[in-house]
Amino acid sequence: MSGIPAGETAYIRGEDGTAILSYRSFATVIGLVAGLMSAIVIFAGVAGAAFLLLERRPLPALAALMLSAAFAAVIIMLIPATQATIFEGASPAILITQQPGLHLPSVTYVVATPDGKPVGRIARSYFSRLGRNRWRLLEENGKIAQGEAVEESLPKAWLAKTLGNVSPAYQSNIRIVWKGEEAGWIIRRPGTDGHADLLTLNPATKLDRRVAVALATLVLGSEP
Repeated sequence: MSGIPAGETAYIRGEDGTAILSYRSFATVIGLVAGLMSAIVIFAGVAGAAFLLLERRPLPALAALMLSAAFAAVIIMLIPATQATIFEGASPAILITQQPGLHLPSVTYVVATPDGKPVGRIARSYFSRLGRNRWRLLEENGKIAQGEAVEESLPKAWLAKTLGNVSPAYQSNIRIVWKGEEAGWIIRRPGTDGHADLLTLNPATKLDRRVAVALATLVLGSEP
């Protein structure tokens, strides 16, 4: 699912390797670059405000914080909204649509049926890329987080950020939790069988499979 250039067709395969779902790849580095740039702007603003406070200049310090927050928001607003349709054959099966508007510090994706009925939402902080990548799994109304997907550890997350593009052996797997129980994993690092970029789910989990597939698509399909 990952590593497919934007605009090309990516396939989601079953256990036997047969393509069961497909979508048009939306891989881009814009979100990563924008997240890093906005984080740098905010860090510079906080550092400048701290220096001004030490100089006993509270009003310029407040202005520095406000300006850095405004510039960071503008950078984030320039990120194109994500929209993806997962097909089963020639028929739409799952819709993934980024919620419109600026909702700092996170972005929310609505997972819906072909007729537009939400079945769940996935939220992610713009700054989670700076540490462990983390996605919050919300109910269809988007108000209550019932689970999350998070990289297995901070050291492996940083290793993946620095060397993951060099070799998949340095990638970090992602644990999915739903209502306090382990729901499955998104396997980024090749196992003993050499397979990677897999979604494995606990058969007993109550997590909607459509939300799980949408999550895996956002995790794997958004990367170039």
